[in-house]
Amino acid sequence: MKTKRLFYRFQQLIILLLHLVLLKWMHFSLTESGRLEFSEVLYHFLGMALYGALLIRGCAYWGQYHWKKEQKK
Repeated sequence: MKTKRLFYRFQQLIILLLHLVLLKWMHFSLTESGRLEFSEVLYHFLGMALYGALLIRGCAYWGQYHWKKEQKK
């Protein structure tokens, strides 16, 4: 039971770190957008959108996997 709880905390830490990376990328893009070309800013925002979508989908899949695993017990 204790290792299961430890794994969930580790999972939450990974999700937190991935969200902080996205937040840092957003901050960089917003502060540097005046110095970058329009296409570079566009690519940054497209990349952030894709990264965010994959992050949401990945977290939802991971949560669903654990939920289904607990329902089988």
